[in-house]
Amino acid sequence: MSRATGADQLTEILEAIEESRLSAVYYLCGEAYAVDRVALALRRAVLGEAASASFNLDVLEGEAGASGILAVARTLPMFGERRLVEVREAHRLAAEELSRLLPYLQEPSPSTVLLLRAEKADLRLKFFTELKKRGVVARFEPLKDRQTAGWVAAEARRTKVKLLPGAAEAVAEAVGTDMAQLASSLEQVSLFAGPGQPVGPDQVEEVLARTRQRSIFDLTNAVGRGQRGEALLVLRRMLSDREPGVRILAMLARHLRQLWQARELSGRGQPRDAIASALGIHPFFVGDILDQARRFSAEALERTHRALFRADLSLKSSRLSEGMILERLVLSLCPAESLH
Repeated sequence: MSRATGADQLTEILEAIEESRLSAVYYLCGEAYAVDRVALALRRAVLGEAASASFNLDVLEGEAGASGILAVARTLPMFGERRLVEVREAHRLAAEELSRLLPYLQEPSPSTVLLLRAEKADLRLKFFTELKKRGVVARFEPLKDRQTAGWVAAEARRTKVKLLPGAAEAVAEAVGTDMAQLASSLEQVSLFAGPGQPVGPDQVEEVLARTRQRSIFDLTNAVGRGQRGEALLVLRRMLSDREPGVRILAMLARHLRQLWQARELSGRGQPRDAIASALGIHPFFVGDILDQARRFSAEALERTHRALFRADLSLKSSRLSEGMILERLVLSLCPAESLH
């Protein structure tokens, strides 16, 4: 059974597994999230929740070679009806080793599901030509922008989440094309709406906008506190969530302007309520802002604004990636030594 590539590929394979339409051999490569999802579904379908499940799961590495894989795949299950043989890094199997698996494709063990997980596959090899006829070959491609809303809608149907018109598009617009983040965001908005309740675009915006704001808040505070490691971790998470670099830069610039303003107002003896009003923040947060501002001398704050200016120019004109530009910026804003 071959599978066409496309946005619905993962959903199609998962639905077949959940309906107990299992193939004897799977070869999966490409997007790690999709491969992990299928592997988990196979474990549940093949092994169930029985206490004996661990007896019937074998995890091998590609270095085991064809002989090692075949020896395990042909072993009868223990205290159960089926066994799952999972081979990781199967891309390490050379063409000659894959050809030695061809006879197994003709007569696979009826009590074994063989799962080969890989980073890539040369689909021109005879092994894959035969496997497409008798098993599942799936090379999960990254989603394209135009496919994302459709994938969200399909995932919602599969997981029994009811989406109102426009909700799938709202999730796609907020999250981007990363499958793992899309699935996680869909789960978040479903939990927010409540069991069995439909999810509309407004709820998507409320939940996911709150998540984006939280990440920005975490990043700006880590920079203000000089927490270099934490700031880099949050930045990388935001970039992986496809947060635009220009938005990250704008929020960092805004926060550092607030620190500069807070430092000057505090130096003039202004009370906290007046500082909160001038900065446009709740008085509850003024104490933390002032603590951060005290970390910076006037000269250090001037350096941060020069660094922000250089980063802005680089984002608009440099061939460097957004990630590299922003990581360099965070390192300059949070030097290892004190900023005083």
